[in-house]
Amino acid sequence: MGSASQPMLVVKANRALLRKRRSFKEIREAYEGYVGDTELKFKDLTPFEQKKIRDKIIQQAKMDRLEEIQNYCIALVILIVLGVVLYYLFSS
Repeated sequence: MGSASQPMLVVKANRALLRKRRSFKEIREAYEGYVGDTELKFKDLTPFEQKKIRDKIIQQAKMDRLEEIQNYCIALVILIVLGVVLYYLFSS
């Protein structure tokens, strides 16, 4: 009989938690003034520094691309070897 009242206790506890929550409108009003005040400041770069950063990004993208192609090739070789092994196992 004690377990029949358990769900009601859970519901009661959940209702108590719901009353403590703030609504979306209250939260939005609390943060409304902070959005407009934020101003981002970026470091001014010379064209040479911009080119240097751009070259680094391009080089990293090439390395990532080559690594991805290498991973695909390794996976393809593994699949081919697995296919050949399974073919010889089940063909005889």
